[in-house]
Amino acid sequence: MNLFATYTQFLLCVLVHTSAEIMPAPFTRVLYISTPLLSGKDVVILQNLLIRSYNVTTAVAATGLYDKQTAQAVGEYKKANLIISDPLVFDNVTAALVLKQLSYDGYKDDGGIPYGYKFKIFIPVHKNRTIETEGTLMDANGEVLYRFTIRAHGALDSSGKPINQFTHNGNTPTGLVECDLNTKEPNPVDFGPYSVVRAVRGLKGNVAIGKNANDTFLSNYRSGILIHTGEWKNWNPSMNMPNSNGCLHVHPDSMKKIDDILQNKLNVKANENPFGKQPYPYRCQGIMSIQQIDGYLQF
Repeated sequence: MNLFATYTQFLLCVLVHTSAEIMPAPFTRVLYISTPLLSGKDVVILQNLLIRSYNVTTAVAATGLYDKQTAQAVGEYKKANLIISDPLVFDNVTAALVLKQLSYDGYKDDGGIPYGYKFKIFIPVHKNRTIETEGTLMDANGEVLYRFTIRAHGALDSSGKPINQFTHNGNTPTGLVECDLNTKEPNPVDFGPYSVVRAVRGLKGNVAIGKNANDTFLSNYRSGILIHTGEWKNWNPSMNMPNSNGCLHVHPDSMKKIDDILQNKLNVKANENPFGKQPYPYRCQGIMSIQQIDGYLQF
């Protein structure tokens, strides 16, 4: 490596150490071409989001490696959005804009229920997750069995802002996902006294981004997303439910009803709760469709 290349690498390393702390989650570091190539789940998320951009013409593959093609795609995106910095470096300014412009997956529920599943839960969500919506529980034939209020708002960060859906404890991610009924969690204050519905493996949309069908955002990047209730202090059904750590909250009476319908009407087994064990040890009995109903344009 010549002196100029060594100095360039040094400057990039300085950039990493000085800027990583202000990178917006889920990105935690500046990405740049290096030897060996930088790799990780953050790169996979970036690659999947860049593929959505109308301004990116370079063919990007979700390899998890920050390679020449990915860097060129970043350069095209930065040029189109008038970001003036090294075109091959994915920095904090670019990361913030990517999350703002490319997080919407365009997933639309098709109304169908694939063969082999005993139930489906459809959950419409807003970009503004403080707005609670109405979920729908259906049987394998699409017959509506129950409607219920649901909240998909995740936790807040240290500055009081909502955590995005690609980040641990953030808003519930959108898309089509396999799900299953598990026995109750041990803490009824946080999870209620009933069985829980666990999101297991992404099939379409943001829940499915990853390297391939065996490496999906749910549950290889985020896991532990449940439909559950809680014994919330000073709460009553006329109020909005509290934010979760990325799960989907429902009223206690609703969770009891959902549990009753699944087990007693649809013969869904409440499998012994694996508490996040990977790989998931049971065959999923249902699907969950989470669709953002106020989409926005990509760039």
